[in-house]
Amino acid sequence: GKYTLVKMRQRFGGARLPEVRIVDMRGETGNGNLSPLGEELAHEVARVKDGGDQSVLFLNRRGYSHQTVCRSCGKAISCPRCSVAMNYHVRRFGGEGELVCHWCGHRAPLPTECPACHSPHLARQGFGTQRVEEELEALLPKARVLRMDTDTASAKFSYDRMLGAFRAHEADVLLGTQMVTKGHDFPDVTLVGVLMADSSLYLDDYRAAERTFAMLTQVIGRAGRGKREGRAIIQTTNPDSEIIRLACEQDYETFYEREIRLRRLLVFPPFCDIAVITLASRDEALLSGATVRLREWVRDAVSGPYSDLKLMIFGPFEAPVYKIQGVCRNRMVIKCRLNRRSREMLAHILTDFGKNAGKRLSISVD
Repeated sequence: GKYTLVKMRQRFGGARLPEVRIVDMRGETGNGNLSPLGEELAHEVARVKDGGDQSVLFLNRRGYSHQTVCRSCGKAISCPRCSVAMNYHVRRFGGEGELVCHWCGHRAPLPTECPACHSPHLARQGFGTQRVEEELEALLPKARVLRMDTDTASAKFSYDRMLGAFRAHEADVLLGTQMVTKGHDFPDVTLVGVLMADSSLYLDDYRAAERTFAMLTQVIGRAGRGKREGRAIIQTTNPDSEIIRLACEQDYETFYEREIRLRRLLVFPPFCDIAVITLASRDEALLSGATVRLREWVRDAVSGPYSDLKLMIFGPFEAPVYKIQGVCRNRMVIKCRLNRRSREMLAHILTDFGKNAGKRLSISVD
């Protein structure tokens, strides 16, 4: 009873929501199109540019290609300090590109051979905003493309300058990551394109569907805000996804009913609270032993002084990204109802276990 749904049924100024097309990208490769831009989206970008209007293209991945993989052993080139694959970036002013870790910022030149098996057969897979920018410049040589991501908008006031330049028609296409999706009002934008719309659905997060729905409804709403009607093209390899369909229809109520039913069945917020206990250390052996002790510590607390609490305990297990900047991390997940009693238990684990942890090990609760 604390929250009320307020429904806004009309757009400001009598504007209408754009026509939305879901484009199945699974057949594009078979037709010989290896570009991140599908045929329909490429045609529409050119049409809108020739008509004097503007386009916004959204891709939730920066860089040139997602990972560099060895064709011989199949391993991706990973960051030496983090347990993630490094992304290939082209340099802004030309020259050979480099590998960049999006977690710690580590940079390294692109190797000539695989670090694991020394094979020279390396291949770049996937694509990011840099690759799409290159494709647009090849497709529309006379079009002015403005790329907005953390690589181009990291300087002070650069974000505001870019938005001002696009609003002043100094660019025909605004291409970017989540920066381009929310809160912008460009009256001359009549086309929105979303690349890899389903990529955020597969993240290791119970809020993946909610965030994908919010992101798509926001970016679709950037088109057709002026007097001219807008169009949105959603490229996906999962055109049957109900979440994508409902986002395209702007049907929040149906999405809410579907998602809240799932959350209730699986006991996820708002039907519980989640506390994540994280152990971190540069010493992997020390971390492993401490993880075993933490599990025993939590079980003793739950079966002893805090046996009155209703809890669901998972783990310990490795964090989704196990190592960041050389620090390894293990986790325990506790589903509970956060109140004075459960917070008291978490504080007890933090203080008592922390006293015996030592300087080379840290414990935290989120």
